[in-house]
Amino acid sequence: MRKYILLTLWVVFGVETIEAQVKVNPNVGVTFSKLSDGASTKIRSSYVVGVDVRIGGTLNFIPGLYFGNVGTDIDYNKNSVTYQFDNSINTLQLRTLLGLNIVNTKVLRIRAIAGPTLHWTVKSFDIEQKNINTAIAFLNFGAGVDLGILTLDLRYEYGLTNVFDESGPENIKIDAKNNILIFSVGLVF
Repeated sequence: MRKYILLTLWVVFGVETIEAQVKVNPNVGVTFSKLSDGASTKIRSSYVVGVDVRIGGTLNFIPGLYFGNVGTDIDYNKNSVTYQFDNSINTLQLRTLLGLNIVNTKVLRIRAIAGPTLHWTVKSFDIEQKNINTAIAFLNFGAGVDLGILTLDLRYEYGLTNVFDESGPENIKIDAKNNILIFSVGLVF
């Protein structure tokens, strides 16, 4: 009988501990993106919306799924001819981040975040879809603050792969990676 009581207590408190270490974080944000090389570009603001799940305690795993729009205005010179493009694409984003809670109280949490992000191109505007790479990889790093259930994040996504495929827009090879600054606000519960 004693074994059953101890087993029951262990299961109840063990499950409660596990549940306390899983947090859901829906959020919405504004993005500022710019291409890195190969063309003269301007910073463009856009949006991102999605949800991630924080799994763990001080060190946590943060998978997330987001939908967003990124883009820049491009001026590209080749053989004394200027080409202008409006690079705007909708993406489905899969984030697999690691987080470290630097300050961790009931009211205040300060976090460091880093890890890879993969953007899948859903729709391209103004540039043919065939000229945009289907999957674009990023290295994501930043910091966040939780005030109760309110969460604020500032992250930077550093482009690892080219936005354009081999042919590029207008058959111009543009060797450019997208770099994105993200400010988001959300809830964590």
